[in-house]
Amino acid sequence: MNPTIKKVLSWLLMTVYVLACGELSIRAISTFVDVYSIEMLEYAKELKIKSPVPEISHEHRPNSSAHLMGVEVTLNSLGHRSAELRVLKGENERRFHVLGSSIALGWGVEAEEGFVGRVENRLNSEKGPQNGHRYTGINAGIGNYNTYYAAELFKRQVDLTKPDVAVLQFYVNDAEQDPKREDSSILRYSLFAAFIYQHIKTLMVVSTKTLAEHYRDLYVEGAPGWQKAKAAIREIKAITDKRGIPLVALLVPELHDLSDNGPYPPIYEKIGAAFEAMGIPMINPLSRFQEAFSDDPSKAWVARNDPHPSASAHKVIAGALFDYLAPKID
Repeated sequence: MNPTIKKVLSWLLMTVYVLACGELSIRAISTFVDVYSIEMLEYAKELKIKSPVPEISHEHRPNSSAHLMGVEVTLNSLGHRSAELRVLKGENERRFHVLGSSIALGWGVEAEEGFVGRVENRLNSEKGPQNGHRYTGINAGIGNYNTYYAAELFKRQVDLTKPDVAVLQFYVNDAEQDPKREDSSILRYSLFAAFIYQHIKTLMVVSTKTLAEHYRDLYVEGAPGWQKAKAAIREIKAITDKRGIPLVALLVPELHDLSDNGPYPPIYEKIGAAFEAMGIPMINPLSRFQEAFSDDPSKAWVARNDPHPSASAHKVIAGALFDYLAPKID
């Protein structure tokens, strides 16, 4: 055999061997440990579909469920992580519709421990007995969504959900360019490839700037992602104004740094100023997070390698949202 061909075949065999070992290893590890990138791949495979709306890359698969990050995620016929809505809204029923990302969805926590479920339960246990109303939380959060996607979905669903209040969950990455759905067959069916791909994407960001610098640059004057996010917020406001639905923004702090003198409060001020200019009140639970997790922000994370809010962090968010909604949703 030609030495060059022999050398190429040897490299190919070695590559196949390494990939096979990597795939087997990551599948074995993910059987016992929740690995963020692997769980996100399963989420995309089991619960996401390509959106029929060209402006949206993906949405939830209606009436589906999957076990992700150790919890069951069950979606209703509208793709919401909520109980099935009655077609006819009850006379004494009050609904709050939450738009947002995987944070609103409650990634990694049980539905009743997410802030939407917690607020719904508190309203029904504390306000319901006083006024005879039944409160329904509509959790329209979808992973890898930004404000533009949330607005596009909301305009299709608002006349079906008929909310009494709309809540826009906002996070610093909402000013990023529109997320893309990964359609590669290799990424969708190879756990090892998905694991490597996710880490390469992360390295590409942190190799050029820190996470804080990345978020800071999203909000410089004229940044295209921030301009598009503000346009989407104005569209949501127009939708709710037309129907007489109060709209409130719920800012979720970045959970790597909760300090007052860190890089994020100036960003929150810019976000808050934008909402104020549009006539939208904004709930900022940063001080509550500082009180609960000042010694170690990672205690608010759902897992060591996953800074999504934990159940205890969702409790903090829920407390802030409940205090705002309780006197207003009678």
